[in-house]
Amino acid sequence: MRSLLLTLFTILLLTDCKKPARNGPVIQQPDQPLEGYGGRSYKFGGVVKRNFDDNTNLGFWLYYPADTALKEAPVVVFNHGYGLWNPACYGGWIKHLVRRGNIVIFPRYQATLMTSPSTYTSNVAAAINRAFKEIASQPTWPQPIKSKLVYVGHSFGGVISANLALSPGTYSVPAPKAIILACPGTGNTSQGAASSYKMMSSKLKMLLITEADDNSNGTTFPDLLYNTTTYIPAANKNHITHVADKHGYPAITADHGEAAATDMTFDSGQRNTFINLSFSGTRIDATDYFCYWKLTDALMDCIFNKQGCETALGNTEAQKNMGKWSDGTQVKQLQVK
Repeated sequence: MRSLLLTLFTILLLTDCKKPARNGPVIQQPDQPLEGYGGRSYKFGGVVKRNFDDNTNLGFWLYYPADTALKEAPVVVFNHGYGLWNPACYGGWIKHLVRRGNIVIFPRYQATLMTSPSTYTSNVAAAINRAFKEIASQPTWPQPIKSKLVYVGHSFGGVISANLALSPGTYSVPAPKAIILACPGTGNTSQGAASSYKMMSSKLKMLLITEADDNSNGTTFPDLLYNTTTYIPAANKNHITHVADKHGYPAITADHGEAAATDMTFDSGQRNTFINLSFSGTRIDATDYFCYWKLTDALMDCIFNKQGCETALGNTEAQKNMGKWSDGTQVKQLQVK
């Protein structure tokens, strides 16, 4: 019994050590805004989920708003990070995009962790074309506005998104209007990325978002992409760094997985080491609302409606703002190149 009590005491002590000092009210992160970019004022309530993941390199999930009156919608191709082919890893972000009125295609470019990185980009291209063909065969579903196409990519998915934007004709996919890349990079492999992105369209708008404490990819690929895309005007591309802030609880961290936004209602049932780590190590918080979601919303509004450009680009206060802690202290702002 004494041993059991000592064990319980140790657990309680260790648990308590993880909590903030309670001399006063706990200082909390900013909540999701009621309105605006990254906010929770949505056009649509439900999300329709269609599973075309056949456990191959060419599978995909399809999501669109649950509204029979919606005839067509912009398209977001969401390219996951290495091994993270369970859409629940990004479910919160996917739901946000769909409820704002977008079709989301979530390709699976790896059948297994051993799938060669040299095939990832062509696999995604094939999945995109499969998705368009499937949607076209279902006229009651919202149809994609292919001229309003955006790529979102995390980690290796960011490299894939850049490759498709560089050579859409080579891969027989529509050219995107914008790319939003979160911690893009190839990790420990030298395969999968182009040596230069100079020929990327000058009409493209691009956001590269890196995490200050990213120990997986760092800034090697974002620097390459930013520096070689010389035809894209500086006003149409930003390299943004998100930084940690420990002012309140839970602290705002700046690790490689910050773009993940676990929502188990999107669970495909698939598991591997990387998926399990994502489920246990990520949450939806201020970094999603004020960084990834806000900037994506604003950039899409900018390219499609010519609104929100001052929030998406330009090193403005609206772009850098990360909200306020519950005691009124400003969260550390985004750093913009």
